[in-house]
Amino acid sequence: MIVQILALLNEIPATSRKYQFTMAMADRIMEENARFGHMELLQINRMTLASAFAHTSNLLCETLKRTVTDYDHHDNNNGTWSTSLIRMLPMCSYLSSYMKGLGVCVNAIRSMVAKVGTCHELQKKGQLGGIGRETDQGEVEEVMAEKLAQELLWITTKVKDYGTVDDALVQWSFASDLASLSLTTINVRVQGFIVKISAILFRDLIGEDLKISRQVKFRLLLFWLPLFCHASNGLTYPVLTRFEKMEVESAIDEILSSLPASDQEVILTNWLQDFAIAASDWPNLQFSYDRWCQTSRKVVS
Repeated sequence: MIVQILALLNEIPATSRKYQFTMAMADRIMEENARFGHMELLQINRMTLASAFAHTSNLLCETLKRTVTDYDHHDNNNGTWSTSLIRMLPMCSYLSSYMKGLGVCVNAIRSMVAKVGTCHELQKKGQLGGIGRETDQGEVEEVMAEKLAQELLWITTKVKDYGTVDDALVQWSFASDLASLSLTTINVRVQGFIVKISAILFRDLIGEDLKISRQVKFRLLLFWLPLFCHASNGLTYPVLTRFEKMEVESAIDEILSSLPASDQEVILTNWLQDFAIAASDWPNLQFSYDRWCQTSRKVVS
């Protein structure tokens, strides 16, 4: 039953009055399963959430792909350079980062304006599937991406509550496409939700009861550190509080210290390249970098 309810959640428009009803029902069923404490019921919660996390993250990735394609096509038609073209140029990562930094405010305003207009259309039509041709498909996909990102954040909090973080960490470590798309999306709210999800998982990665492999830790740092460096911190309110940022930094440092020196070299070299050109001063891994340098000197000497 809970599997069907969570699947319905992906399909029901956020503007529907039944959306919150469905989410509350799923929440109540999982809470009652946990309260009974039977292993079978606890396992149902874990399996259901692991499946929902995978399904929703895949839906979000596919939606963002369509969003990027739509906006690249729109940019090409208007004579502007698309992000796809920029990525083909020499020094592409630097160019893309600078372009992103210059466009943060413009993108945020564009995203909010598009969202207001599209949400108005969605409310009139009552559902995402019933939008008329007058509504731009790219805006529809953007609203859908925001909905899915918010659902994935909700699922992540439930994953943490009901002890399935290890499954989510493995899945997140393979989400390289989503990590890449989260850097190029113009919707800063979607990006903010993904930053929050990553922060939750990184903080839980150092839990005492978790046995996470070296490969999973390496992939998580490799794919998601660039997002932390380049993501917008939010115009009206910060995506993460100062305390949350300190917690994530501490978690990253602890994760790095558990990896071999060769893995640390790859992660920290990439981090320095991103951090040096990013507008944000977070995450600052100088302590981790200095420690790796000292360890490397001892090996050489």
